[in-house]
Amino acid sequence: MMTLPPLPPRVELPAVQQSLLWRARPYELLRSCRERLGDAFTLDLGSHGAYAMFSHPDALRAIFSADPAVLHAGEGNAVLRPLLGAHSLLLLEEKPHQRERRMLGPAFHSRRIEQYGALVREATLATLQDWRPGQSVVIQDVMQRVSLRVILTAVFGLEGGARAEELSERIQAFLNDSKFNLGNLGQLREDDAASGAWATFKRALERIDELLLEEVRHRRVVGDCERGDILGMLLAATYEDGAPLEDAVLRDELMTLVVTGYETTATAIAWALHWLHVTPAALERLREELRGLGAEPTPAALAGSHAPFLKAVCQETLRLHPIIPVVARRTQAPFQVQGHEVPAGVTVAACIYLAHHRPETFAESDTFRPERFLERAWSPFEYLPFGGGVRRCIGMALALYEMKVVLGLVLSRFELKPVDVQVRPQRRAVTLAPSGGLRMLVERLRS
Repeated sequence: MMTLPPLPPRVELPAVQQSLLWRARPYELLRSCRERLGDAFTLDLGSHGAYAMFSHPDALRAIFSADPAVLHAGEGNAVLRPLLGAHSLLLLEEKPHQRERRMLGPAFHSRRIEQYGALVREATLATLQDWRPGQSVVIQDVMQRVSLRVILTAVFGLEGGARAEELSERIQAFLNDSKFNLGNLGQLREDDAASGAWATFKRALERIDELLLEEVRHRRVVGDCERGDILGMLLAATYEDGAPLEDAVLRDELMTLVVTGYETTATAIAWALHWLHVTPAALERLREELRGLGAEPTPAALAGSHAPFLKAVCQETLRLHPIIPVVARRTQAPFQVQGHEVPAGVTVAACIYLAHHRPETFAESDTFRPERFLERAWSPFEYLPFGGGVRRCIGMALALYEMKVVLGLVLSRFELKPVDVQVRPQRRAVTLAPSGGLRMLVERLRS
């Protein structure tokens, strides 16, 4: 019987150097490793451990089709535990994960998402109402404010008040703090309290937790579960034995929705605006399509079949800049993939970023060509901006819906001009966003 090699080729750099590159320039690190070692390689990320990295479609099929008892995604997301909590959907495994996902699923059904249309439109227009010709704006910051308005209303049912204002301010301050991005989060340890980093992290998070739990308890007391928001739906939900969700569970799931929804869609919109404004032909084609939707395009029109190029722009943006470039699984038993038998206790990583930049899959893979998505479709193991398998992002449909509506509204109303000459990927809390937040100049309001 042939013995398979246990791990793909290791990157020949000191672990500390690999870790620094992973935190500062992850795209460059991934691309250089693939150029030297091929579709499969092993990174040593220090405190994060060894990552067996794969990006060939066949390998991704094996990873995303694997038995959840063999590949634990919750353990692969362990770096998020201090932030999201042990009850987060992203940290749960096997049956507990299936149970929570079934409970959250109705909140992201297509019919419910369509009901969020007016909310997304109002949040966008309220945030953009102060834009004036000649004004310089940081797109990432503006779009995060839009996303947060949507989250506070859709998730919590909050439309104003002292708690909503404080929660908004504290979430923005916390998640915009560069110390707490995914690249650095794994470095935080309780025994580092003397350095101040852990203590600062805990203090900032504790007040957010207090506000979340205050809202949960308030809603339990008033018994208002009919607002149509996600918190109301969770308060009305029960487990198989009829027991309601505990406050700690609600806190972790609410925090997960906030963190995964706050800057992810905002970052995708920022990248879309960047690529459109350095690709004039694509920008003009999109504007022509938007003009065909009327002077005041509705969310339904922007998100529907009458705006195929807008959808393609969103798809192509997420190809070039997937929400999360790598998803990780921890092996619970030896796992065979792409000619390797990865032993138990090792992190297997599906590299979405590299999969989306395979020239064998996508012609001119580094070029922004939205029309490619009007020409053909790809398998879920070739194009997978929200991950794959049973752990695919539960908020995928809402993210795409929000992205199309917000992008369409912005470009229907404003002419923008890039200010920054060079834009590169820069780590934020959970994404890789345009450096500097993508500063742009409002040239004029479109009539």
